[in-house]
Amino acid sequence: MSAPSEIPDDENGAVLRKMRDGGDSLTQPRIVDFCFAFPERRQALAFAEIVDDRELKVCISYYEEREMWETIVKRYMVPTHADITATEFTLTQQAESVGGEADGWGCMRITNESKA
Repeated sequence: MSAPSEIPDDENGAVLRKMRDGGDSLTQPRIVDFCFAFPERRQALAFAEIVDDRELKVCISYYEEREMWETIVKRYMVPTHADITATEFTLTQQAESVGGEADGWGCMRITNESKA
């Protein structure tokens, strides 16, 4: 991975630095989950239709604790700051267009130990 100064000092950068500091080189592709919340099922379904892309898989479920529909968009990618930020930005615009909101992203950390 690039030098620490090359990861921007923002929320996504903080997550990536924490992963890197935990032993992840951030060079291996993995599934990254981008999460979105919708008040109504029809909004989550509309979002899933907008997101229709071969590189993305969309999963919708009802989140009882929050009484919201949770939509997770999965993308297999190398977790670079630029790609995560660009994907999150595009998906957030699409979610907001049908009444949803971004609810963060996450992925598995890959270390030398986890590859063994």
